[in-house]
Amino acid sequence: MQPSKIDHESLAKEVKRAQAGELGAFHGLVVRFQDMAVGYAFSLLGDYHLAEDAAQEAFLDAFRKLPTLRHPEAFVSWLRTVVFKHCDRLRRCRPVTESLTEGDERLTADGMEPATAAEQAEIARLVGQAIGSLPAGQREVVSLYYIGQRSGRQVATFLDLPLTTVKKRLHDAKPKLRRSMSGMAKQFLETNRPSRDARFADRVLRLASPDPSEDAAAIYNLFEAENHPARGQWRAGRLADSHADWNVSRVAFAPDSDDVERLVAALNAYDLTMRIGTAEVRVAGINGDVVHPDIAGQRGEILEQTAAAAVGAMRNAGYDLAITFDDDALWLQQGFTRGWRALTWRVATADLPAASAPALERIDAVHRDDLATAYNATHSGLTGTVRRPTYRLNKHPGLFKTYRWHSGGDTRGYVSVDPESDGCLWVDEVAGDASTCLAALRSIAGGLGCEELLFDRLHYKSPVGVRLRQMSSCRLATGTRLGKARWYLLKIIDLKSTMTKLAPILHERLLASELADWQGTLAFELRVDGTEEAVTVAVHSGTVEVRPGATGSNAIAGNQAMAQLLLGTEDPAEIVAENGIAVRGDAKRLLPVLFPPQHPQMENQAL
Repeated sequence: MQPSKIDHESLAKEVKRAQAGELGAFHGLVVRFQDMAVGYAFSLLGDYHLAEDAAQEAFLDAFRKLPTLRHPEAFVSWLRTVVFKHCDRLRRCRPVTESLTEGDERLTADGMEPATAAEQAEIARLVGQAIGSLPAGQREVVSLYYIGQRSGRQVATFLDLPLTTVKKRLHDAKPKLRRSMSGMAKQFLETNRPSRDARFADRVLRLASPDPSEDAAAIYNLFEAENHPARGQWRAGRLADSHADWNVSRVAFAPDSDDVERLVAALNAYDLTMRIGTAEVRVAGINGDVVHPDIAGQRGEILEQTAAAAVGAMRNAGYDLAITFDDDALWLQQGFTRGWRALTWRVATADLPAASAPALERIDAVHRDDLATAYNATHSGLTGTVRRPTYRLNKHPGLFKTYRWHSGGDTRGYVSVDPESDGCLWVDEVAGDASTCLAALRSIAGGLGCEELLFDRLHYKSPVGVRLRQMSSCRLATGTRLGKARWYLLKIIDLKSTMTKLAPILHERLLASELADWQGTLAFELRVDGTEEAVTVAVHSGTVEVRPGATGSNAIAGNQAMAQLLLGTEDPAEIVAENGIAVRGDAKRLLPVLFPPQHPQMENQAL
């Protein structure tokens, strides 16, 4: 039995949990309001199957847009407007059922039991016509009252009407339905209400964390069905043996024509430890989304829902930031901001130093602890780079050739390369002393007949990068080795956690500047979709502390573009000016000191 009224306090709490990314909470909202949504849609469309479709699409839309709802207690009226929008769209595309005529003799079968699907369809049509013949206000009340055995008070809340109005409309509608059709309508709507079983709610929401043992094969099959150059790499190691976080990743399930559920989409998130100067933050790296080719026409809608679910789970999982690339439209809609472009370098082999190359040992291009140690030491302090290990079998299994040099068995450095068909040597990774790396690369390129080298996403401030920029043939370009422009996009997931990890390096920068004696508080206010998260960094007597909330007159306030400041993607004054970030009090003086340009770059093997 349904409760007599809606408990707004418990509803608001459930909505807030759903806004925070709890799929179970949103599923609870679907179960709670599915009957009302379908009943309201039925009153507008007069066709029960169209009403179910409209209500399901409305819940999917609501799931995507739920974070934009500023007042959780207004969920019911907000959901009603979402249902109306989808019904209106269907009405524009498809004609609704004709109204019942007064002399229609097919209504004489009072209490008719649907013995076959054809009979059921006929009853549905007649009920739709009968209710469609009522005035709009009466249609809404009758449909909602009957479809889930709802109380007048619940109907009044959903329609935002006084209870007395609902009672009058229900009273006025019953004689117009005629006795025979009134019984048929009541029986039909009660029998077909969504809450009779779990199918409606499951069709609306079946997003889940993938189970590596049960879902991996289906995910690999989806990738392999795509016409993509990397389609065979996911099973070979890019996902199968990597730093993928299966708890934050999301897969979508949908029933096929036989109502058999199948996995139709996947989105992969990877657990990264990324450097911001000498600090390290936990980043959810998103790479690899796929949708079943049979429903490619719904790709955008499905990925929006799947992406929202994945991002919603990241805060609870303890992530500080999220980073992705490609598909700018999808991720900008999820609240991400543009961070930096991928960077490629080209240099003539003849420009590399002609020093004697070290003795090189050819090894498999897979994770090894000694290689990870060398890489981490070389890239310490380079913003945007990721601490190894990442992919254990390499992001592109079987593609690269790795050469290491060592002393007494201890690895001193290595390079990982692949000769391309145009006579260019693709350099994917370098680690170790810059002069030795370049001498090794000249030796390898010469032996393979490569007259040019291409460095893929080499960090601008890396030791090798510093040397390359002094060479006359060096050319830097934004994009990938294939010439495709690529943005890395950012989102702050947990401002307090991020600032807590950055506080020591901010303090170091302050002490090394002309503002070394500055003391006080600096608030950071992140404002997104009507919500605000704020923390305050307090500097006193040589100590630094991060506190919740915003205090003091010194503040930096803005949207997700503040992530660009934290990573130093551009000159801080440009970031502030271009993104409307507010800077108050001493923050104007502190801005260039705390957030100098860092030229972030994330390497190919990180994500």
